[in-house]
Amino acid sequence: MYKLRHRVLIASLAIIVASELTLATPTWARGFDDEYVFAATRSVNDMEMNPALKVTLFPVTIVLDTVFLPFAVIAGFVA
Repeated sequence: MYKLRHRVLIASLAIIVASELTLATPTWARGFDDEYVFAATRSVNDMEMNPALKVTLFPVTIVLDTVFLPFAVIAGFVA
């Protein structure tokens, strides 16, 4: 009976410690957030406007997103 209580106690303590560790995980360790990568191109795609105007904006936004890609990748890990 003592061994069973001891094992239940250890298992419950392990569950408590594991749940506390998952709650205390810093934001940078949670993974990559791709919200900032090609955000301008994504926003032009979501705009409610004439498709002919969208076509003229896509090359500009793709160039801007490519220039700012390193910063967007860093922001994806930080945010």
